[in-house]
Amino acid sequence: MRLAGKNAGEAGSFRQPKEKPPGLHRAWLILLGCCFMQGGSMGIIMNTVGLFFNAVSTDLGFAVGDISLYRTISGLSSCLLLPFVGKILYKADTRVTLSLSVVTMSVCAAGMGFFSELWQWYAAAFVQGIAAAMLLTASEPIILANWFHEKLGLAIGISAAFSGLMGTAGNLVFERVIALYGWRVCYIVSAAAALAMMLPMTLFVVRLKPEMKGCTPYGQKSDAPVSSFLGVCLTSCERRSVIGMIVLAVCSMQFSTGFSPQIASFAVSIGKTLAVGAALVSWSMVTNALGKAVLGQVNDAAGLKAACITGFAFAVPGYLMLIGGNDVVMTFGSACYGAAMSLAVITPPLITRKFFSDIEYPRVFSFVMMVSTLLSSFAPAVFGMMYDAQGSYTGVIVVCIALSFVFLAMCAGLYFVLKRARRRGVPAA
Repeated sequence: MRLAGKNAGEAGSFRQPKEKPPGLHRAWLILLGCCFMQGGSMGIIMNTVGLFFNAVSTDLGFAVGDISLYRTISGLSSCLLLPFVGKILYKADTRVTLSLSVVTMSVCAAGMGFFSELWQWYAAAFVQGIAAAMLLTASEPIILANWFHEKLGLAIGISAAFSGLMGTAGNLVFERVIALYGWRVCYIVSAAAALAMMLPMTLFVVRLKPEMKGCTPYGQKSDAPVSSFLGVCLTSCERRSVIGMIVLAVCSMQFSTGFSPQIASFAVSIGKTLAVGAALVSWSMVTNALGKAVLGQVNDAAGLKAACITGFAFAVPGYLMLIGGNDVVMTFGSACYGAAMSLAVITPPLITRKFFSDIEYPRVFSFVMMVSTLLSSFAPAVFGMMYDAQGSYTGVIVVCIALSFVFLAMCAGLYFVLKRARRRGVPAA
């Protein structure tokens, strides 16, 4: 089986779409592959790292803050590759690039089971961040946008929700593995589980475009000519403004997600038990996973404007209820916060796709994710320093509320530009 050079590659060997018998569209199989990629990488590997920090620091004598720098390094290294993800996807074989990323992430995770020096975690984080950029940060929204001309919001929402669901399951299982067998064994178990989930999908299921499998995107009739989204008519000034507003909208929500690791500490800071704090975190994770699927469906049914307004409607009440003090009210607040933060995953690809053509979308989306990933990687540290300086999380919550309104203002500006551009028409095919 030939793998090398196929995307360069694959463009030269596209099959012409042909009539398919009625049945399940292959796009849903691609979505399943993306779900397993999200679940294995973000869910099992990235969303469970917090479990290991205390165990590693206790065993090896590291400060928790020092080993927690792993997440910041991983986020920063992702930014190095993100500007090139779209170009790599279209020039190299999707199977090779994604599979290499899967193996790299898994080997790094397994290697941590043998580490004994802090710099080794930092080096692994750097490599993992580059692999994550290729595997999930930008590639999955690009692949799904190629396969789904309809139901794109739902597809992105389901794929993103899978990372939360697998993260929740992984935390429950790995906690027991660490208790019974130790953190070194658990690192190897997590790497093996992630590899088993992802590698078959990247090798045999996921493809960049439907033309590579001789079919059309979901929502396009099989007997119709293959069409491309041509974007909207934007002046050069409008184009710069649109990219700037998208970046600000995405950054505002992604930066707000930096409060998520602080929720348990916030609960303790106002006199609650750690058990209450852990319960609040669990509720936010559950509603975050559900919110991704729900807001994706809202986007498909009522439009992106309705999805953004719906998500925003949970944000400010969520923050206000969190500072209410009552356990039940705080639980509702944490649930609302989790639902609102699903906007950080849902909106970047959907807003970018709204304005830019098939050709421009991968490049612009990669740039948006590079800037937002770079800035949001500092959020946990910034919020932690704000707490250290003020002795409370009040200032952090005020900043998060302000960022929610920044998101709403940017969405309003983008909607105004979109309406004006559409009155001028779309580019001719």
